[in-house]
Amino acid sequence: MPNMEDFQVNYDNLLKLGYAVIDVRYKEYDVCNDSFKLVIGRVDSDRDGFYTEMVKMYTAIDFKPNEIYEIWTEILMHKIKMSQVLNRDIAIKVAALDYIETVYKAR
Repeated sequence: MPNMEDFQVNYDNLLKLGYAVIDVRYKEYDVCNDSFKLVIGRVDSDRDGFYTEMVKMYTAIDFKPNEIYEIWTEILMHKIKMSQVLNRDIAIKVAALDYIETVYKAR
């Protein structure tokens, strides 16, 4: 199972370079032992609000800017856990909604 140490991502620096972690894929890979890969996408505009808007699109919740990276990391980790249980990759939106219902609201 993934943990916070597995997601040592500097979201701010990636955004400054024009990139963002937009998803994570679960699968066994022949080239390395990792069971997941971060999906990086190009961000051409609105870099400051990118993660806030993306998470809001998936969850319909406005998170505070100072908590958005932690929430996004937790959603990615939740997706990996769900994918491992189901033994298949699931959609990030499914993981985000399940995270809100089963983890975030239980805090």
